[in-house]
Amino acid sequence: MKMTVDELAEKLGKNRATIYRYEGNEIENMPVSILEPLAKALHVTPAYLLGWEESDDKINTIAAHHDGDDWTEEELAEIERFKEFLRMKRKLKKQEEQQEEKPE
Repeated sequence: MKMTVDELAEKLGKNRATIYRYEGNEIENMPVSILEPLAKALHVTPAYLLGWEESDDKINTIAAHHDGDDWTEEELAEIERFKEFLRMKRKLKKQEEQQEEKPE
């Protein structure tokens, strides 16, 4: 995908300097409010951006797990985004717990 920094900045409502700071890992704690739109703009998952997934290629079998409900593509995408959010939340909690366990 070809996208300029200016195009990405416009999609996220940020300036180009901020995008360069994200790209250069100068911002350590990227807000979740930016992570989701950034992943969407880049057509990847938030987990992929955080390095939790090696590839964004995955099997999507979510429709098979909803008791025959007829979900729209938009609803399935929202469910998938929520799943990614919960995975991130779980991972962050685990990291916090590990930090608390380390002796100082």
